[in-house]
Amino acid sequence: MATLTDFVSHWGDVIDLTFPTLNCTKIKDVCDKHPGWKEYQPHKKPNNRFGLSVTSLDGGFSGEPDLCSLREWHSITGESYHETDFQKRTNVVSFLPELDEFLDFWGPNLGRTHFLRLDKGGYFPPHRDNGAIVLPPSFRILVPISNFGKNQMHWIQEGKQLQLEPGHVYFINTNKLHSVFSFVDNCLMLVLNIHSDSSILDKLVKKVDGL
Repeated sequence: MATLTDFVSHWGDVIDLTFPTLNCTKIKDVCDKHPGWKEYQPHKKPNNRFGLSVTSLDGGFSGEPDLCSLREWHSITGESYHETDFQKRTNVVSFLPELDEFLDFWGPNLGRTHFLRLDKGGYFPPHRDNGAIVLPPSFRILVPISNFGKNQMHWIQEGKQLQLEPGHVYFINTNKLHSVFSFVDNCLMLVLNIHSDSSILDKLVKKVDGL
């Protein structure tokens, strides 16, 4: 059975997938006007990070727990959730209907999905998603939207600064050590958490350029 580790070992840690390029201008316009933004991971020290839910438990914008660390949420509340509990789409999709087809691709493996905004000074310190789990249960898909230039923000992965093109869809192995820092306001990206199993990895391989 194919695993995420197998996928990474064959194709690499950062892969520009062959999805159609998303319309960043339209997305940014919708995001700028939407009232549903909430502080991202509010139980941690505030550091200029905000989230706009594209999927959540109930299709709403409370941000809890979809914009929180699920591990931390469990330690605080005793409530346990899995990525696939967060599949109800918010009204963001009604303003950006082109997202429907993109989200549909991931089928029942789709998990927490949101726009993430870092304002000036917003950052994620060096960390690994899923901790030290050898066979991680999920992976990340990232779409840069705005202010991703090398002088606007730094995404450092295993000591190397990534250069990512706005509107492109990337698989990024965030189980590797990485950190993010924004030097400007409105560094905007779309983040998808995808439950990992052999069926979705088989589909993902077909989105690797040249196949």
